[in-house]
Amino acid sequence: MNAIEVAEQAAELEEESEESVESIRTDSFSLEVMRFEPGDEDPLHAHAEEEIYHVTSGAGKINVEGDVSPVSQGDVIHLEPGTDHQFLEFEDELVMSVLYAPAKGSNN
Repeated sequence: MNAIEVAEQAAELEEESEESVESIRTDSFSLEVMRFEPGDEDPLHAHAEEEIYHVTSGAGKINVEGDVSPVSQGDVIHLEPGTDHQFLEFEDELVMSVLYAPAKGSNN
């Protein structure tokens, strides 16, 4: 069994001034904890993998191919491979668990 404490990993990211850490990796998926704070920039980008974001705390917005929507604690967002997206306008600390399938970078 793999288990992580998202809030604990987010606190470590804050201490290290990092935005993300890979928490779990298998052949079929990877899971990251991601953290943004006001003033951070997330450039428009896409991944080769399917992505599922679960917002565990905070609020902001997501731009998905030009469609901007608010996101906040409890929201789940699914993106198909190759979907251009970015997170922006962080009202406070935004913490998310991100599942990539297959594992991030394994399609390259």
